[in-house]
Amino acid sequence: MRISATLLGLILLVALPTLAQKEPPKPKETPIKTTVSAIQKEPDKFDNKLVQVEGTVERIDKRVSRAGNEYTTFQLRSGRDRVNVFTYGHPAIDDGDKVVVVGRYRKEKKVGNQTFKNEIDASPREGGKVVKKEAKPKAE
Repeated sequence: MRISATLLGLILLVALPTLAQKEPPKPKETPIKTTVSAIQKEPDKFDNKLVQVEGTVERIDKRVSRAGNEYTTFQLRSGRDRVNVFTYGHPAIDDGDKVVVVGRYRKEKKVGNQTFKNEIDASPREGGKVVKKEAKPKAE
């Protein structure tokens, strides 16, 4: 009995470090560069995919949740097409700014009892970001 307990202990000592190793990190997902128009025409193609789109900020709404978390929503317009954008925090953008948005597009997303449609989640946990495009200096 003592030998089998010792043997079991040795096996565990050898096996535990191997079992405790974390999985190798997933390769970083590359966003699909697309347009708001393309997303509107084929939403199923982009559903749950990391996308990168450019456009103009409209209807920006910066808020703080009941839990005290800052978040921002806005519409990203390109031509006549629009997509909703959500991100945590308050990026330094305003209505009318040209931006590049990277985030996970979802045709429909349920959060609690709310449903959000046609939205890009640009929060960092989704690999997203919102970056203001710098105006090009005018040639003199």
